[in-house]
Amino acid sequence: LKNVDNLDSYVSKIHKRTTRRLITFSFFTLFSIMKLLNCQYFYSMKKLNIFIIFTFGYCTIFSQSYFQQEVNTTINVRLNDKNNTLSAFEEIEYINNSPDSLEHIFIHIWPNAYRNNGTDMAIQNDENGDVDFHFADSIDRGFIDSLDFKVDGEFVISAPDIDHIDILDLVLKSPLAPGDKINITTPFRVKIPLGIYSRLGHIGESYQITQWFPKPAVYDKDGWHPLPYLSQGEFYSEYGTYDVTITLPENYVVGATGDLVNGEKEIAWLENKVTETKLLLKEDKIGFWRKDGMDFPESSTELKTLHYHQENVHDFAWFADKRYYVLKGEVELPHSKNKVTTWAMFTNNEAKLWAKSIEYLNDATYYYSLWNGDYPYKHVTAVDGSISAGGGMEYPNITVIGESYSAFSL
Repeated sequence: LKNVDNLDSYVSKIHKRTTRRLITFSFFTLFSIMKLLNCQYFYSMKKLNIFIIFTFGYCTIFSQSYFQQEVNTTINVRLNDKNNTLSAFEEIEYINNSPDSLEHIFIHIWPNAYRNNGTDMAIQNDENGDVDFHFADSIDRGFIDSLDFKVDGEFVISAPDIDHIDILDLVLKSPLAPGDKINITTPFRVKIPLGIYSRLGHIGESYQITQWFPKPAVYDKDGWHPLPYLSQGEFYSEYGTYDVTITLPENYVVGATGDLVNGEKEIAWLENKVTETKLLLKEDKIGFWRKDGMDFPESSTELKTLHYHQENVHDFAWFADKRYYVLKGEVELPHSKNKVTTWAMFTNNEAKLWAKSIEYLNDATYYYSLWNGDYPYKHVTAVDGSISAGGGMEYPNITVIGESYSAFSL
């Protein structure tokens, strides 16, 4: 009680929820000890009241100082695997939970990192001695265009950042007050780059679609965080709900963030792939059932539309390949006993190494849950990205894994 002034230095290092629980627990523990010992401070109600007021007053201030914006995103996208483009329409519900009125919103348009040699990604690649992008043909580069932003149905100005072509400044017609929300809409088109430069890309008709859509930058207590895309960098993003429909030829196997909505037909098709994969593994035919093991089959002339939905995530990524083998499993979480579905999708490139991938996925999900708290979503998916650059990156629900060379590394 005498050293209550030192509390501030400790609180600043502890998450607000843990802090409240710690202080409350400490207070009642101390209260009980003093009562048992007939401590004179127990009867000094003046000092005790000061302690109570300070402690809970501080907790209230600490709690109120933290905020987090909410960004809910709906996207309808179509893949054209003949010209390697995405055509899409996006709607963003942006909820201002900050205490500030916002006059503009920074938007990341990270596919533009692949547009020319002046982007931060290109410069970083050069500095690291990776010059493939520097000498890339224009047909192998990527970009985003066809943007036409509206806020609550009215056109708004979107000014490109003077230093970064993969960042836009969306100027609002009127400030967004604390507690208010707006709806931002835009069409967009992405030219998918060759998949040897960074994480977004394609190798033939194998697609790794990551950091691919207009996305608001984070606004926190330190202000805006507009960040150019980097191959060596992390992605600081706001949390919210993603609702995404993907249209593409029906013989593509797709792994994505989110749970399939009304996806019974697609899940049945994937489970047939699982049966096929297990049979090939049993007969030791994996990797040899196509001409050279890595040819792309013709794309179906029929299309399918897959609907994915996930809440409380900060990103949406998806991967599509017509050659994927598929395995499926399930793991029971250690605390809640909830069941999580595990999926593995892989090509012939390292197919033998992926034979036990479900075992690896189940173990990883179980033990991380045991040590850190139960996994909060319904599925965990791993996809083989061994033929592309940037393989080895985690996204909500799904992880792409690069070339492993051994079962232990995988």
